[in-house]
Amino acid sequence: MSTTNILSTQKIPQEATQLNKLTKVSSGYMALENFKNSDLHRGYFCYNCIYFMKPNHCAIVTDEGQDLHGKTSNEIASYGICSLWTPNEKEIK
Repeated sequence: MSTTNILSTQKIPQEATQLNKLTKVSSGYMALENFKNSDLHRGYFCYNCIYFMKPNHCAIVTDEGQDLHGKTSNEIASYGICSLWTPNEKEIK
């Protein structure tokens, strides 16, 4: 696969790519399974946080590892939440 055909619109400073992300536990992350089918544009969910990277990643929290409930996954759930949640005004309705 040639990488010359892949363009990115993200502007990440080089020094930022060397930083370690927080673990799910240290960030207070938990997947809220009860809200899996909810309108994620309303409420405090990863989906409408500025750090959420669709479809299931976070810019500052690792994908892998256990959450506060002891559940392990390799993603950040759009219906999850952590203590670092910061509103993304473009997603909140």
